[in-house]
Amino acid sequence: MSETPQNPDAQTPDETPEGEQLPDLRDTLVAGRDGNAQPSEIIRAFLTSTVYFLSAEEVTPETGSVNPLTLQDSEGNPLIALFSGTDLVPAEYAEHAPHAVDAPGVAVVQSLAGAGIIIDAGQEHGFQISAEGVDRIREDFLGPVDGQ
Repeated sequence: MSETPQNPDAQTPDETPEGEQLPDLRDTLVAGRDGNAQPSEIIRAFLTSTVYFLSAEEVTPETGSVNPLTLQDSEGNPLIALFSGTDLVPAEYAEHAPHAVDAPGVAVVQSLAGAGIIIDAGQEHGFQISAEGVDRIREDFLGPVDGQ
């Protein structure tokens, strides 16, 4: 299910402007777990990939707002659960939020406020970013546009 508006002239999130395929997010997460990818490589792969979040309600083009499945870190801070593929969604999460919605990673970072993210929660290669980390990604990777 895709709720992201499509622009036929835009590059896909998994390609460079030149049409080159970018590293797969899941592969990059596994490489990071194994010490073969730097955090900046993981973040770039996330920003340029399609990810999936879970919703208790079906999301349609008419849906005004979405309440994605939210977990908590060890300190009780909110984390939006994202997945690199729907095949990685644990059954217990799917019971509470059975609708998977795809979104570009960059759009998630641009729209998220006050919460962190966890990519592939429940997997050995899961990757967590605090709310402050999401803010830093917005500043460092997505900074001002057009020299602003």
